Formats: sequence, structure tokens, C-alpha cells
Amino acid sequence: MKKIILSMMVALFSLTSFAQQGGGQRREFKPEDMATRRADQVKEAAKTTDEQYKKVYDLFLKQAQESQAKMKEAMEKGERPQFDREAMQKQQEATTAALKEILTAEQFEAYEKAQQERRQRFGQGGGRGGRSGQGGRPGQGGRPGQGGRPGGNATQGTNM
Repeated sequence: MKKIILSMMVALFSLTSFAQQGGGQRREFKPEDMATRRADQVKEAAKTTDEQYKKVYDLFLKQAQESQAKMKEAMEKGERPQFDREAMQKQQEATTAALKEILTAEQFEAYEKAQQERRQRFGQGGGRGGRSGQGGRPGQGGRPGQGGRPGGNATQGTNM
């Protein structure tokens, strides 16, 4: 249960991170790009066939389009998009069930193992490029000894 919630939170964080990349400028969220990225992750982990890749891509595209529609609806109402944990959990369960039908048992196991490793890296500050824990941008508030000081450059012991 905890894994499902965590993976959904990672997916939502990925969606929001992806939508906000570009130095603070808002970028258009494209469901096709998100579906491609997620399907590529499955392909890399599970070594899918072209037919399986297409099915996985279609699954993720449908989800991304639904997510975009919900976000757009909230924004048109002047509201901030709200994420219902229970709905997210149900969607994750449906995704898992669909992937189990698309992939072989061995492929699904390999995918789950890769997801677990990704969650561990993400949870340890290695998420998006990681050394500084802030999207891989040195000097933007990383952990001590990891190549950056909060709000400053990576040099130490200098007087400015």
C-alpha cells in the first residue's frame, strides 16, 4: 500500500516537475511527451516488444490526457489543481493491473525492481539529476559536502 502511494506521489511530482521546467517559465504539459517518457522507462526496465511498448504508451497517454483535462478544468475555474489520494491510489492499482496484463511475469518483475530502485534513488535525493538535491543545479541549496551551499556557489572558504 505504501509503495503504491509513494509511486503515485513520484508520478505526480514528475508531472509537476516536467510541467514547470525551464528556469521558472511555465511549459506546456504535453501528454504525448509524458507517455513517451514513462513508456520508455518500462521498455528499458522490462525489455518490451514493439507491440507491448505501443500498449504501454497508449495506457500512459490515456492517463496523461485525463490528468491534463482535470488540471485544465481546475485552472479554468481559477482553482489550484487538487489531487485526491484515494483516486490516485485507484489509478495506480489500475495501471499496475494493466501492466501485468501487457507484460510477462518476468518483465513485470524486472519493471517492479527498476521502480523500487528509482524510488530509493528519489528518496535519497538522487531524483532529477541529483548531486545537489535540487534538480542537479550546483549551488542551488544542496546538502553539505555535495557540491553546493544554500543560495551560493560551490566554493568554500572564500570571502566575498
